[in-house]
Amino acid sequence: MNYRLNSKEARDLLYNYNSIPEIFPKSKPKTIKIWDETLRDGEQSPSVYLTKDEKIEIAKALDQVGVEIIAVGFPAVSESEFATVKALVGENFDNSTIVAIARPRESDIDACIKADLNEIVLFMPISELMMNILKTTPEEELILIDKMIHYAKDHGVRVNWVSEDASRAHPEHLINVYKTAIEAGVERIVLSDTVGVLSPPSMAYLADLVQSKALKGHENVGLGVHTHNDFGLAVANTVEAVFHGARFPHTCVNGYGERAGNAALEEVVMILERNNINTGIKLERLYELSKLVEKHFCLPLSPHKPIVGEFAFSHESGLHVNAILSHPLSYEPINPKIVGRNRKFYLGKLSGSGAITNALVEKLKLIDMNFPKEVVKDIVREVKSKQENAPKDQIRESFQEIKGNLGKITSGVSDKEFYEIVREVSGDKFEKYVQNGGNRKTKPNEKGK
Repeated sequence: MNYRLNSKEARDLLYNYNSIPEIFPKSKPKTIKIWDETLRDGEQSPSVYLTKDEKIEIAKALDQVGVEIIAVGFPAVSESEFATVKALVGENFDNSTIVAIARPRESDIDACIKADLNEIVLFMPISELMMNILKTTPEEELILIDKMIHYAKDHGVRVNWVSEDASRAHPEHLINVYKTAIEAGVERIVLSDTVGVLSPPSMAYLADLVQSKALKGHENVGLGVHTHNDFGLAVANTVEAVFHGARFPHTCVNGYGERAGNAALEEVVMILERNNINTGIKLERLYELSKLVEKHFCLPLSPHKPIVGEFAFSHESGLHVNAILSHPLSYEPINPKIVGRNRKFYLGKLSGSGAITNALVEKLKLIDMNFPKEVVKDIVREVKSKQENAPKDQIRESFQEIKGNLGKITSGVSDKEFYEIVREVSGDKFEKYVQNGGNRKTKPNEKGK
């Protein structure tokens, strides 16, 4: 399409505040490596279950897009998870290192070793609340961390350390934990905002604190960051941590993950790239990757999802379309083709003559045309009327039907199914167990909710 302005002319008319060097900390890196958690934390999205073949297909796609580290699961959690992790380790990857998680327990580490992993991720919650729940003390945690890191390394395994709930831990214990892990010989330490409570300023403070108090003199140890989206700040906090020196940001494709999700890979990558930080990711494959993961997760994305949502590069407003036809930078931050997308103009109540003229060319392929302005105006009026007069009841009915069907696939094991499992496992002793343990006051919903 020929625009009134070329790309250089359009860019020269825009001021880029992101290009001001003084606004960034000196610790801002030039390159980072993506550590992806889609197959581990992403799969913890409620109702999601991935088969071995699906995990392998997604892992291969992550590898080909340029992800440095892929966390694939928790071998100690079940026999099937162990088998899946081992199968993934046995695959050939061109770019990625495969890792899996383990608690600081010999049995967990042994499961990783038996799964043929060369590199693992040890994790433990370190906030006072979690220590109280787990009935442990700061001193006991430090002893265990040192012991289990050495245990894994003595078995020839590289180790990364994740401080779970670091964002709510006392600063003194936080630093002591990281110092202990570093002195024990870990490859990387990870600052984890497990329940998504940080804001960018507090994330910046913590990242600076960890680097000045724990990582100083240990520049060979990488700093990672793991965020959750409970208040919609997972991406912002991840990017802020990177600006303050975290070179291994954790991501999940499409922002999938536990509760409100994790930092979305495609959003983190694009923000960093636009701020002159090389992520090593093949940007043109981001949309393809997103659709693959969405297909296997069976969790539809919001159309407003940045970068990969249906509406991300779509326009209906006549004023916007007219400006875009002069140059897309008027209402788009990037060319959609950079991330494997195409621009789309919607026709509806807000459409103007510019959108209609464009549609005559793009949709009807009418290249040599000479529609009078009056005819174009009539077409505009009819297009607006078509949407405005559409029966809203039918639209609402279809919407509710779709929501109902979605509920069926995102409900997990229903109460009715759970009840049937309990009866089957208990057998003829069910009534005895109930009598000894209490009375069931209500029956499970027969509709399976």
